[in-house]
Amino acid sequence: MKIYKFNLLWIVMFLTICGCWGHSPQIGNDDHDKIQAKTIAVLPVENKGHNGETTQLFRLRLLEELYFKGYSKIPLEMIDKKLESLSINEGNKSASAIAPQKLKDLLGADAGLYCTLTQYNKSKIIYTPITISAYCELRSAQTGKIIWHAQSESTERNFDFTSKGLEKESHEYLEILIDEVVTDILKTLQDGPNLRS
Repeated sequence: MKIYKFNLLWIVMFLTICGCWGHSPQIGNDDHDKIQAKTIAVLPVENKGHNGETTQLFRLRLLEELYFKGYSKIPLEMIDKKLESLSINEGNKSASAIAPQKLKDLLGADAGLYCTLTQYNKSKIIYTPITISAYCELRSAQTGKIIWHAQSESTERNFDFTSKGLEKESHEYLEILIDEVVTDILKTLQDGPNLRS
């Protein structure tokens, strides 16, 4: 009787384990199925730190990294020129106000990359910590839905005994911070069609 119960317990445990293996989650398949974009329009970046130079550099790095990930380039100048008709560059609207569905007609893009950038500079006596934080989301030009999103933050602390020295070092580290944030954000985006084919 004891042997029978022992064997029955082993059979139940074996069937339970097999059942779990059969229904193991497929991590990441959803993202690969729903991102079908070939061309991505990198829209003007919203900047909460009010630094135009940082914003432009961040946007340019996004465009370059998307190209290296296998997505076709849409030049930023072309995007900005097409968006002039929507009064985006005149300050009347932010990039988030652009309906993704308009990007197909204006630019022939399959999706739009909407990003918000925040830069914090808190100057101290002999050091200046700089933090760059960014959030990006990819919206389908067909449905308008968010099909991917990511965020990242990076901080650098610069030390110097003069304000001019701090300003110079801050400028030099800015590009490093932007590279770190862009790389971190786009690492979760699947490769584009130019690398998949």
